[in-house]
Amino acid sequence: MPADTPTLSITFRSDLNLLIARWLRDVSKSELQQGYTEVLQAAIRHQAGNWLIDSRRRSQSNAEMVDWLAQEYLPELSPALNNRPVHLACLVAATWQPGTTPATPLAVLAQSSTLAAKNEYQVQLFSDEGAATSWLQQTANR
Repeated sequence: MPADTPTLSITFRSDLNLLIARWLRDVSKSELQQGYTEVLQAAIRHQAGNWLIDSRRRSQSNAEMVDWLAQEYLPELSPALNNRPVHLACLVAATWQPGTTPATPLAVLAQSSTLAAKNEYQVQLFSDEGAATSWLQQTANR
């Protein structure tokens, strides 16, 4: 069942065991925190460890948002889902280029080498929804 707000659309695809969160516009830090809290609640309801985060309609970020995701939110995901790893495919606009245009907080983190060492969660950037879904399906089959 979809859950929609003015800032975020959340849908669970049971056929793919995939949670899809689509940001609908740029958001403030409090909206980001509220939205990601709702995404985690939906993931817990569905026991979904594979998430497609569509950030294509967003471009703004700031250090506080990135820090909150890295320090508080992402470390909580696996414990909240019974210590299962969480895979996040972050969709960005096809024309987005790292380092040349603003990035969403999750896209900033996906480019960070500190994420590579995490076993609890994995974040990858994609500009194609099909490739992102394929990657998530491959992680589910491991």
